[in-house]
Amino acid sequence: MENSITDRELVLITINGSEQGFEQLIQRYSGKLYLFIFNRTGNREDTEDIVQETFIKAYKNLSGYDPRWKFSTWVYTIAARTVASHFRYINIRNRELFLESTQPSTPEEELLKDDVNNIWSAAQKLDRIKFEVLWLRYREGMTLKEIGKIIGKSHVNIRVILHRAKVELIRVLDISGDIRSVIKKSPVKI
Repeated sequence: MENSITDRELVLITINGSEQGFEQLIQRYSGKLYLFIFNRTGNREDTEDIVQETFIKAYKNLSGYDPRWKFSTWVYTIAARTVASHFRYINIRNRELFLESTQPSTPEEELLKDDVNNIWSAAQKLDRIKFEVLWLRYREGMTLKEIGKIIGKSHVNIRVILHRAKVELIRVLDISGDIRSVIKKSPVKI
């Protein structure tokens, strides 16, 4: 299949009985979904399972896809809900333990991290919704309206959450003393 075929056309091809259309959608979105989910779980095996489960749910519910929305918005919504279900299922009690375990253990490892990774590491300390809004906006380049559809809130509410997330992220980075150097060098707008 050609890359010039739109997501909506691939959905129609799949609904009409060709699994090749859905295989193309998997190729287009598996990497992006992997990064989105991994930044929530921090675990490769869980991430792979959730990506697979997301695509299974998408395939089973393809007839319910509303072509007024981008396919990416729809599949990210499924992924976000699947991640939430995953965390409810395994009942993670202390999110801080996860955050501490992902921090570099030596000064040499800290020096190897680039400034953008410092920002995303700090962003992981924010609550889940603020992190997801930042990720979808700045890593995935989605509009506020698309993010609102995924998160289940209005685009105005998403704008407020995005603003609060940026303010809180600045506070988190400033506490660590990194804010001035990170903002000056970083390609990520805060």
